[in-house]
Amino acid sequence: MASILRFANNDYFLSGSFESDLESQNPILVDPLWKGTKLEKHLTMFPLPPLTSPKSFCLVTSGSTGLPKIVWKEWNEIEQEISYWVSNPEIRSLYTKSEKVNLQVPLCHLYGLLWGFLLPKRLGVPIEYNSSSDSGKLWITSAPKLQSALTQSRPLPEFAVVSGMKFPVPLSRVLRDRGGISVLEIYGSTETGGIGYRDPLRQNRFQILPGLKTTFRSLEGLEETELQIQSPFLSHQSFLLGEKGWTKETLPPNSYYSTGDLGNWSEFGWYLFGRKDRIIKHNGKRVSLDRIESEILGLTLKGEFVCVPIFDGFGQTIGLFSTGTLPASEILQILRRELPDSHVPRVILTNVTMPTLPNGKPDYPTITKLCNDEYQTMQNQRSDLKTPKPNHSHHSSVLEILESILGIQPEPNKHLVYDYGMESIQYIDLILKLEKKIEYKIPEEDKQTSYFASLSGIEEYIREKLYLLK
Repeated sequence: MASILRFANNDYFLSGSFESDLESQNPILVDPLWKGTKLEKHLTMFPLPPLTSPKSFCLVTSGSTGLPKIVWKEWNEIEQEISYWVSNPEIRSLYTKSEKVNLQVPLCHLYGLLWGFLLPKRLGVPIEYNSSSDSGKLWITSAPKLQSALTQSRPLPEFAVVSGMKFPVPLSRVLRDRGGISVLEIYGSTETGGIGYRDPLRQNRFQILPGLKTTFRSLEGLEETELQIQSPFLSHQSFLLGEKGWTKETLPPNSYYSTGDLGNWSEFGWYLFGRKDRIIKHNGKRVSLDRIESEILGLTLKGEFVCVPIFDGFGQTIGLFSTGTLPASEILQILRRELPDSHVPRVILTNVTMPTLPNGKPDYPTITKLCNDEYQTMQNQRSDLKTPKPNHSHHSSVLEILESILGIQPEPNKHLVYDYGMESIQYIDLILKLEKKIEYKIPEEDKQTSYFASLSGIEEYIREKLYLLK
């Protein structure tokens, strides 16, 4: 059987073409958004890899770089997952009592294919998509689409199945309070199929599916462990694009697959911290950029928000790119009020459009560069401010010194160090720059006093202690 590339829109599945292809050839399903882009060129640069199993097919995915990965799905993997969910009384009832399914995600991705096409088809439930109104009791959707419907005051369903990110608890609470909507979050990836599920309003941890074997790999220097699984739904073969063509990767039988997800396990389930390549150390604490994005989504602010790592001379910290209408200063005020200190970004960049890859995903490398450039511009502007001369006297302006360090003029009603985002690394940065400005090493015991809890205290310390020494 030959491999054939299919730019698979929803009509491709609903018209019966998918089943027809499975009988005569092995379709490789690609998101239609890739057509005419450099991603399509990647796929046509070399001969497509051949498949050897009847009724097998491939799903094409891409990471943050947009480089394609072809995941080989054997039909028995799909069939076993369908059978599992159909045999679950709660899932069966969710579909049959809803009368129809409102589809809001592409069927060319595994989550949409299973939950928006194969499951309702097996249960005999009609599918509706591209409708002019958000109708129906059950939506197969995503967190951003639910958030969009909420902020635009559109009608909400009674039930929603979501996947693709850790669903924000605040958003699920708002959805319940405003519309009584119940959310079921499916955890998994193209390679793994379903791993677990949770009700984000009531469960902080994912319930791992029965029949899956799990192990948790410790990584050096990390508190969290990486989840590894054995599953009847797991794909054992995939193809990666290299300089000379497609390279086949095979997971040996009875081997554990590394998900790349970090978290911790207890008898109550799996707590997902985030992808291991999206975790940084910020203000002395390890934080997940994925989690911050999820928390911001839960605040129901208008626009899209993407978190990226930036470098401030002390290590990695947080940059935030926003397409919302709120100015950066107002966004920062909201985030300082609603998020932990360790999750508040160091720089916020706003723009009307989000840089994206040809497949529609955020272009993280470009966004990271933009945020790093913005941060460097901010630092340069602060350095260009007027600075006091080295030989200060008691006539020198202490506020001028603080202004040159902070980059803004201290306000009488905002005297606490916290008001200026000075915690942990930022606070250390403030003290180092202050010592350099005044050419005096502040004793450690003095730093522990109440003087350094506020800008007015720092001003008093300099005036009453340091300048009397000169």
